[in-house]
Amino acid sequence: MTSLFGIPMPPGTDPQTVLAVHPTQLYEVAIMLAVFALLWRWRLKDKPVGWLFGVYLLFAGVERFVIEFLRAKDDRLLGPLTVAQVVSMVLIVIAASLIAKYSHSPSPDPGPYLSQTT
Repeated sequence: MTSLFGIPMPPGTDPQTVLAVHPTQLYEVAIMLAVFALLWRWRLKDKPVGWLFGVYLLFAGVERFVIEFLRAKDDRLLGPLTVAQVVSMVLIVIAASLIAKYSHSPSPDPGPYLSQTT
């Protein structure tokens, strides 16, 4: 682990010992399923085209940025930040610009496929 990933091992640990790590893939699935449920409900809101995509990028960027703190790897790029965290910050900036751009745009009528049926 030390030579491949830069993670320090406790002194006296057998090299064949398997270390417990966070199941970050499961965390990501659970978080993004919750994001999907939220976005699915928001699709019917009276918002401009492009706004929902910006919100998705924001959630995806924040989720990946946070998950990277739990991952058992060390591919630091800028000080304590990993490559994925830097990309996530770029996504968050793009998302913020999309949300700001489309927040004040007029909203088109939704098609019949988005109309609420009771």
